[in-house]
Amino acid sequence: MRMHWPQTALLHDHLDGSRPLLNILPELARLSGDRYSFDPTKDHHGQIKRWFENPQTDMIKKFSVTTGVMQTPETLRLAARTYVRHRALQGLKYCEATIAPQYFTFKWLTEKEVIQALIEGIKEGENEFPDVEVNLIGTVGREVSSEEGVRLVEAFAECDRSYVPGIGLVCDEAKDPPEKHEPMFRRAKELGFKRTCHAGEWCNLDMFFNGRHYDLDLWKAYTTQLMRNIYTAVFLLEVDRLDHAIPLAYDPKIFRGEVLQRVIEKNIGVTGCPGSYIFSKLIPNLRYLRINDLLNSGVLYSLNPDDDLFMPDLDEVFEMCNNEYQFSPEEQRQLLLNPWLTKFGNRKQHNIPFIN
Repeated sequence: MRMHWPQTALLHDHLDGSRPLLNILPELARLSGDRYSFDPTKDHHGQIKRWFENPQTDMIKKFSVTTGVMQTPETLRLAARTYVRHRALQGLKYCEATIAPQYFTFKWLTEKEVIQALIEGIKEGENEFPDVEVNLIGTVGREVSSEEGVRLVEAFAECDRSYVPGIGLVCDEAKDPPEKHEPMFRRAKELGFKRTCHAGEWCNLDMFFNGRHYDLDLWKAYTTQLMRNIYTAVFLLEVDRLDHAIPLAYDPKIFRGEVLQRVIEKNIGVTGCPGSYIFSKLIPNLRYLRINDLLNSGVLYSLNPDDDLFMPDLDEVFEMCNNEYQFSPEEQRQLLLNPWLTKFGNRKQHNIPFIN
């Protein structure tokens, strides 16, 4: 019997890559008038997992199997309503669903209309499950220009801010490093958004391939580049959270601990997705992350699935990590508490029994 990890808040969860979509993808395709890409009668989940192998390659094309069938208000509402229901039935009380509206406007919707349709779906889901709170993190796919990033953030600001408490930056940090979008983060701060950024996830995969360090010097150079992106997110973009930050524990060897110290002092949350890194072969093993060292140093690190439509889900992520780290009761308590301490939204009051 599978174990259940009793985490009740989720912060790093891409809606268009989430497990709640699995059973409704054929219906979304039908409503869209599109031919469905997979055969739901023959190892449906396995087909999807195989499609998403090496997700860093042609990422936008691969995600088109979900984003492509969520291009109308009806399909977006259904996706959001199903997301709320699925996460509530898992026992979650608070979720932040990451969404980049620019990928849902290929037919005729505006980014604002995409978010509005998702909010309507969330409201429908929360009417059925009033104990859960689901908010959106409006993100920008970093391949757009810096000017377009600013425009998108300003569009997010026109939406119901109680459902969109934060913004973020996603996708390929190798081609588009975080400093490119400093104007977007500056504008988001002016508008009062909480801010997060995918940084320190992956870059220059030609130099470092499939999680195996063929050459120690190349491995060090790769890690240093990832740490530079984390440094930029912390000091230039002034984020409230870091998404991924895979090599953060190695900062003392790269920036003399300057980044790690700032993360701790400013209570900057770190949303880790260890199952994602194993699936994508971005790390040699789970021990590389040094999660226990981060927790014991005071980093507000949390466990998240990233894209559990095709990657390990939250229960699997904890089980994998606990098998590696054998978390102490205090470390487990921190892992349960940290997402609550670093969440962006506050539409509802929640009773969190493990805080006291």
